[in-house]
Amino acid sequence: MTQTRPARIRTEQAPGFLRWGYLFASRLREKAGLPATSHTPLSLTLLGKTSVLVRGEEGVRFFYDNDLMERHGAMPTLVQLPLFGDKAVHTLDGEPHRVRKNAMTDLAYDNDRVADFQRLVAEELEAAHGRWKAEEGNVHDDAALAFGRAALRWAGVELSDGEMDRRVRQMNRLLDTFGQLSQNPVAMVERVRLDRWATQLIQDVRSGQVTAAPDSVLAHMADLRDENGELVEDKVAAVELQNLTRPTVAVGRFAAFAAAALVKHPEWVERIRAASQQAGGSLTDIPEAVAFAQEVRRTHPFVPMLPALAKKDTEVSGCPVRKGQRVLLDFVGTLTSPAEWRDAGSFDPERFLPYDGVEAAESITAFIPQGGGDVRTGHRCPGEKITVSALAAAVVVMCRPDVTISSDVKDTTFPWTRMLTRPATGVRISATG
Repeated sequence: MTQTRPARIRTEQAPGFLRWGYLFASRLREKAGLPATSHTPLSLTLLGKTSVLVRGEEGVRFFYDNDLMERHGAMPTLVQLPLFGDKAVHTLDGEPHRVRKNAMTDLAYDNDRVADFQRLVAEELEAAHGRWKAEEGNVHDDAALAFGRAALRWAGVELSDGEMDRRVRQMNRLLDTFGQLSQNPVAMVERVRLDRWATQLIQDVRSGQVTAAPDSVLAHMADLRDENGELVEDKVAAVELQNLTRPTVAVGRFAAFAAAALVKHPEWVERIRAASQQAGGSLTDIPEAVAFAQEVRRTHPFVPMLPALAKKDTEVSGCPVRKGQRVLLDFVGTLTSPAEWRDAGSFDPERFLPYDGVEAAESITAFIPQGGGDVRTGHRCPGEKITVSALAAAVVVMCRPDVTISSDVKDTTFPWTRMLTRPATGVRISATG
């Protein structure tokens, strides 16, 4: 194949990333004169290193090709440590990654275990709905608490109600302060506290001081082994226990986005309400709610981009990539690209209704709200079934006739330049008694 030169911006772009947030990639492409439909790779300097920014289906396939890309050392430590944890599965490659990833996928992606989570999250959301009858809540905080409590119960972590709420709120605070220079130290402090708590829990299970339920997620993480069959360090097991629970708390941000989207698209409130009523009031397995949740994940910002390092000299879209060069996958640009999605700028859950279940939607190469590639061999998040289950159930609850979501502009808008972003109010919500 004839190699072509990528569009290039030579000056350091880290200040622009901090200033533009989720708009960073699109602003760079505009600066380089690339049209919105173009998937031409863009060469830029980031943190003193030449990087290649890719997007679209070809970019996704390239980024998640394990023969071409590796993750270890790709992400800055200040990002990796608070968000994923030290020596987490996200930083592994090759056989160590395959073994660790499969151990976690066996738990988070199993349909019977997902069904257990659905039951628990329904209970927690019903409790939140009850609280909304007593006093006004906000979707972000209340959903994050409900999702996090369900995740810890699902994992077999037995805590008092007060202690469980405290741990979930720590996880939520970590996510709410991560990525902002002024508040990132808060995220680091919460990471240290959570690591200390989870490590002690793993040590207590391993020593027999705490009995984990047989076949529970906690029991499996306490027995987590590496590619040689050896037990991983206590702290590593603790990090991965959190990586099977804390991301569910982050779905509270999508719940806030979903609430704002329901205000803007009331016709879907009626459709989802009718479908739930026809299903006997069920919160789970409502196709319209699942489709709505998937479209929220497509159109609302969560991950701006992720990095990898080229393992060898190669090329993408005819443009050369050198060994050791950082490759950045543009998540926002891929999820909203006019070249990948029909009427990409519109909010249309209908596009996901033909896909029966999460696994079917994962077959869409450009659908990467929580990563792409194969869930077992690649770096796609194994918790997508849990994520969509939690979010869709929350959508059903918010569509109930006794629920009122604030339509104030403060509740339905959010800044694209802040990471991680959400409506500042969390989206206020109430229910009649």
